[in-house]
Parts: sequence; structure tokens; C-alpha cells
Amino acid sequence: MKMKFVLLIICLFFVRVLPAQKPVTIECRIGEGIGKIMQLSGVNNGQQKILASASYAQNGYYGFRFIPEYEGFYVLGDGKSYEYPLYLKAGDAVSLFMDKDTIYLTGKNNTAENKVLYDWVKLSKRVCEKSIFFTRSRSTYEDFFPEFEVLLSKIKPFCKNIETKNSRFNELMKHFISYELDRFALNFIYTPRSKHPSKEQRIAYYNSIVDNNKFQDEVILEMPDGIKLMKLYMMFYCLENKKNASDLQESLVVIPNKKLQGTLVVEQAKGFGRSYFEYMEFMEKAKKYVDADQLKILEDKASELYEAKKGERAIDFTCPDANGKMHSLSDYKGKVVVVDVWATWCGPCRAELPHLKKLEKAMEGKDVVFIGVSVDEKKNYEKWKKFLVEEQLPGVQLFADGWSKITKDYKITGIPRFMVFAKDGSIVESHAPRPSDPSLQDMIESELRK
Repeated sequence: MKMKFVLLIICLFFVRVLPAQKPVTIECRIGEGIGKIMQLSGVNNGQQKILASASYAQNGYYGFRFIPEYEGFYVLGDGKSYEYPLYLKAGDAVSLFMDKDTIYLTGKNNTAENKVLYDWVKLSKRVCEKSIFFTRSRSTYEDFFPEFEVLLSKIKPFCKNIETKNSRFNELMKHFISYELDRFALNFIYTPRSKHPSKEQRIAYYNSIVDNNKFQDEVILEMPDGIKLMKLYMMFYCLENKKNASDLQESLVVIPNKKLQGTLVVEQAKGFGRSYFEYMEFMEKAKKYVDADQLKILEDKASELYEAKKGERAIDFTCPDANGKMHSLSDYKGKVVVVDVWATWCGPCRAELPHLKKLEKAMEGKDVVFIGVSVDEKKNYEKWKKFLVEEQLPGVQLFADGWSKITKDYKITGIPRFMVFAKDGSIVESHAPRPSDPSLQDMIESELRK
């Protein structure tokens, strides 16, 4: 029997260096009604990330072989209407059959973990299909709730029998089942149906979903749909308690773990398509929920949103001078400001210095401030200070410590970069001429006349 395999040499989104490990092998036969492309996904921070995809052979067989970056849950499916969990660790082999109506393990080499997992898949399949893959059925609460309650009645004995030799799996599997039950229940009431239950028609399970003991740790991030579940959970809490789901303070109150809060804030920021300044209002409220790494992601998103167009309000920046005093662009509101982004190692920057000094001399006594912002790295800090003295650079000289916030905000990829700002703090030109070009002086004088 010829099997088509996709070999994953590197997991594209994982970066840790791994010791030598045995590969995982997944073999699958596809029956009727499944798409031609199959995907294998890993779990990264509570979300599925595609590792590889494969089109299967005419005889319906395909496979994946790869070195797993972590032990835990993976997902196999067509990326549309069918997806099933796998639990994988180094050296595991999985063999299964899948068609539009069923999935089951085949062969003799499947692990104890996946045998338990697929007992769960079999037990929960109808409820899962009616809730998650609802386009394949015409289910309403009238048939879903009774079936869900039958499933609930089988959970305790099922979990009691999770007794593999892998204690890590045993604990994760119990968490997985608990989270899946919430996901099935919540997703069902928030997806299109021909009939929707009133609160009075809901089963008792919905009264116990919101629980202060949930989401105390970060295990939810090991689940394939952890982020989706937390979003459903917050939406449910807010709607049930007449809270504003878009208000971070009101919605995150039911997610007590700090890292989970930050993860959800970052996730919300990814979908933010509004203006930069609206985003900054959101970011100001979000800061207290994120750690340093998450804050950097938020700041990078802000830089992506901002367009330094003429007349647009400028993004402020703050950097120290050679004495450690902090200066911000906004400190000089009321004056025309000329910013020179440069570095001591930059030949073209140094070539502009005589022209810059001449221009500054011509503007003496006028409402103009010249700010030099060096992108020299920290290791060259003393060199920068020495250069200021040797070249007798006038104006306000600041140290940005590398390609930092100002370069991201104004999308500066090459230096020198000159920018001119109006007295009201708006942008005159973010790609201004260099001092060697007389049109820069004309631009400044034009602003001074306004």
C-alpha cells in the first residue's frame, strides 16, 4: 500500500531548539465526503496554527511525519467542516480512518493516549457536530439539550477511567473534556439556528458555566480552541449580566489569570482596524493587563496602524539627552519642529551636518526647534556623546537607543530622515528634504508665516 507523506523538517511557528527525538507518524485513510486537502495543526497559545497540509492520493491515503516540538494536542482535518484532535509525543504513531460520517483509529500501533481521546471523540461526536459543525445538521435546542444532558451523565465514569501511564495526559484530558463541554454549550446558543431557547428553556448546565475557579491557571492555552472558548465565556458572562463585552474592565473580570488577560487583550488588538488614535485609547486601557512582551506586540500594532500623512496629528516620542533629561516632541508644541533621525556611523547623515548647522544658524531667534534623534545602539552611547562635543552639534540632541519606537511609528527604514512638524503638533512632512536642499528652509519659513 503506497502512502503519501508530508515530512515536516521544521515546525514553522515554533522556535525552541530540540534535542534529538523520534518522529511522529500519522497515517490516515480518507473515505467519502471529505475535502481533498488535509491539514495538520499544532497549538500555539490557545489557537490552532497550521503545520502542514497535504493532498491525498487517489487511493485515499496520506500521512504526515515530523519531529514534534512539544507533547500535547494537535488537530487533523480539512480546514472546513471536519477536524479531530490528536495527542502526540516523540515516537508516536497514529493510524485512522475518516469519512463524512465517522472517524476511528485503525491498526495496532496507536497509543494509549489516543485510544482514550478517540473514545471521547466517539462519545461526544453527535453533540460536537450539532454545536461546532452545525452546518452539517439542522439541530435546535429541542434535540441538542437532551443529547447534551445524556453526554453529561457519562462524564464522571468516563473521566474516572482515564488511567494511562502518562499522568500529564490524564490531567490534560480531564481539562480538555471540561473545556469542551463549555465550548459545546456556549457555541450552540451563539450560532445560527431555526429556533433559539429563552433563558427559561435552557438546561441547568448554563447556570454553572461561569465559575470563579475557572481560568486560574494557563492550561487553557494548551487547548486547540482555548482562545475561542475564553471569548465565548466572556461574551456569555457579559450578556447574562448586562455588561459591556467590548469594555476590557467589565469582560476580563471573569478571567483571573494575568497571562490569560494579556493574551486576550493582544488577540483583541489583532483585529483592531480603526484609526491609530482610537487604537491608542484602547491601548491605554489595555496596558494594565499585559506583560512586557505583550506590550511590545501592542506597540508594534500601533506602528502598523499609523500613517504619517500631512496634517495628521504626530505620534509623540520621548528620549533622553546626554545628561539623562527626557524630552518629548510634544514639549515643543507652539514651535515649528525639525527632527533629524541619524547615527554617528551613517556617512550620509554626517555629510548633512554642515548644511544642518548652516540652516540652524539661519533660523536663530525664530520659533523653530531642531531635534536630533540618534539611532546609535547602547554600546555606542559614549561614542555618541563624544561626537556631540567634537562636532558641537546645536539644538536638542537625543538618544533613541537603536531602531526603537520612533523608527517604527514613522516607518523609518533608512537614515538620515528629516521630518517637519507644525506649531499645532501636526505633520508638515514626514519625508522632508535634507538640509542640503534649499526647499527644506522654504518649508520651515512657510510654516513660520502661518
